[in-house]
Amino acid sequence: MLLPIKRLLDAPIMSLQTGAELARTTSPIVDPRKMTIVAFYVEGKLLEASPSVLHVIDIRELSDIGMIIDDSDKLMSTDGLVRLQEVIGYDFEPIGVQVVDEQNHKYGKVSDYAIDPESYTIQQIYTEQSLIKSLSNVSNVIHRSQIISVTNEKIVVKSPTVPAEEVEATNLSRAFVNPFRTKPQQETMEK
Repeated sequence: MLLPIKRLLDAPIMSLQTGAELARTTSPIVDPRKMTIVAFYVEGKLLEASPSVLHVIDIRELSDIGMIIDDSDKLMSTDGLVRLQEVIGYDFEPIGVQVVDEQNHKYGKVSDYAIDPESYTIQQIYTEQSLIKSLSNVSNVIHRSQIISVTNEKIVVKSPTVPAEEVEATNLSRAFVNPFRTKPQQETMEK
């Protein structure tokens, strides 16, 4: 089951050890190379450092009451987290990024996305057109397998149409097939 990212924002982070709310998520940290959430920024009164993050590998369970972690030690400062600093440096937020196909046809901007709660990979992105174009078009749902490249400015996806060369080649091969001719029987071919 996929989860919309909006369900994970402002979610309470609960301690398994004390049962108390430690903090709340504010925004995801997304790795654009893998289209995966690697951590969440968190805020709360009980935090020692600001900004603090929660790595997704430290989330034991997603439940109706929020994200459950072992204890407050899992909420840490961004200082000294070299690999996470690299991903933070990309400053990538999918919502609001333009989506185009290989022929530069615009699909609109990302309005939402859904993740797999087991791996925290972005599985689907949802786009919306501008106000004028939205009158004639509905929003699009794009699966991660259709994504070709990702930058902070745009996400390039595969074109939904078949290139003209493939259509012509298919039509040409069908033109030479005689539908009334039966295939030769095996016995007549051996004699």
